Amino acid sequence: MSSPSDLAGCGVIALSGEVVRLGDEWREHPAVVVWLRHFGCLLCKEQAAAFRGRRQEIEDLGAGLVFVGNGELTWAREFAAGECLGCRVLTDPGLDSYRAIGARRGWRSTIGPASLAAGIRAFRHGFRQSGVRGVPDQQGGVYVMLPGDRTAYAYVSGSAGDHPPIEEVLAALRAAVGQATTLAAGRGDKVEPPAAARAG
Repeated sequence: MSSPSDLAGCGVIALSGEVVRLGDEWREHPAVVVWLRHFGCLLCKEQAAAFRGRRQEIEDLGAGLVFVGNGELTWAREFAAGECLGCRVLTDPGLDSYRAIGARRGWRSTIGPASLAAGIRAFRHGFRQSGVRGVPDQQGGVYVMLPGDRTAYAYVSGSAGDHPPIEEVLAALRAAVGQATTLAAGRGDKVEPPAAARAG
C-alpha cells in the first residue's frame, strides 16, 4: 500500500458532487472506512448492513463510518438511500484510494469457490445484486484511520465477500481511542467524551 499520507490526499466525490480530500474524513476524529467492490454488489450490501448495525457504537467511540465505492454518482446516491441511509458515502471512480490501500483487482479474486460461497450466504440473508455499478473485478477493504493520517487497522479483501470480522475492527477502534485518551490524560490535556456522548 501507499503511505497513509498518500491515501489521505486522494480525491473522492461526495454525494453533493463535490470533490473532497479523503483524509478530511479522519482529520479531526477517527474513521472506520469501508471500501466496497461496487455499488450494486450483494456482498457489499451485506457488509454495509453489518456496519450500519454497529454505527451507533462507532459514533459513541467518537469515530465516523465512511463507505467508499467506485461507481457513478447516481449509483452512490442510490446505494446511500437504500443500504446505509444517513451514512457518509463517497465514490472514487478513478480508483486512486483503492490503489493506495493495495486493494486487489482481477477475476481470480472475483470468481472462485470462496466468492461463490460468500454470494450464496449473502443471498440467503436476503441481499440481491443490482447489476454492476462500478468496476466488476475490484475488491475492497476496511481501515481504521486516525487523526495525523495514522492507521490503526488495515484489512484488504482477498476475494469477493472476504470481509473482516466487525468485532475485530471495533476492537482496533476501541484500542486506538483508549490509547489516545490515556496519552492525553498523561499530558494533562483535557479529555472530552465523544460528541455523541456529550449530546446525550
